[in-house]
Amino acid sequence: MTRSFVFIGGRLLLDDSGSTPRLPTRAEVEQALGHPDLSSVRLPDGGEGRPTDLETYGLASDTPIPPGYRAEGLRTAFHALAPADFQTARRAKHLVEWVETHRFCSRCGKPTRRDTTHLSMTCTSCEQRHFPRVAPAVIVLVQRGDEALLGRSPHFAPGVYSTLAGFVEPGESLEECVHREIEEEVGVRVTNLRYWQSQPHPFPHSLMLGFVADWADGSIRIDPREIEDARWFRRDALPDLPHPMSIAHGLIQDFVRRTAPGG
Repeated sequence: MTRSFVFIGGRLLLDDSGSTPRLPTRAEVEQALGHPDLSSVRLPDGGEGRPTDLETYGLASDTPIPPGYRAEGLRTAFHALAPADFQTARRAKHLVEWVETHRFCSRCGKPTRRDTTHLSMTCTSCEQRHFPRVAPAVIVLVQRGDEALLGRSPHFAPGVYSTLAGFVEPGESLEECVHREIEEEVGVRVTNLRYWQSQPHPFPHSLMLGFVADWADGSIRIDPREIEDARWFRRDALPDLPHPMSIAHGLIQDFVRRTAPGG
């Protein structure tokens, strides 16, 4: 029974007819939506040489939601899906976006086709291969004793503060990016940089690489083009935090555990 990840304008389609939302099967998708020209992407191996029993599709944002279904952004769907399904949904969304934005070759402008031997879109004329994009970005918990430096973007929900982040520039190492972004955004310098963990961030095609760093010197001086506020927060007086699925939330919770009495 093939489960399907159907994205309607970036939102995941879920069967909402039962007691809990679930992923529909391919047969259910075809029955609910008819047989439109779906942008199908068969997902690669499940990680250990096991083929996945999954397909994903991308539909236009104005596609009507069929009765008995609902469409949710991945942050909302996080609460409805099993962890393994959510992980696959992130990958599926990334691949759907890649197919939708690589229909034509960036070298010569001719149409592309899905390659049957590689995960690539191959030009039908010059045979240039276009692989899924992954844009690396650093995200950093800056610590000063039992205080964490958090900032907020004007795009955040009211009251929410998060760890600082930025995209890696061409020719730049991850470490160089951390030092540059922190100094540019809030005017402080950091030291004792250490890697924490990473998280795919398919909005639409990033890879977040998490770090912890210690404050070295400098006072907060924000770049208003990047953020609207930044402050030091004590572990026992934190603001509203980012979504629980985010690596930012994990970094902050790790800081709370590490700085707890006896931690």
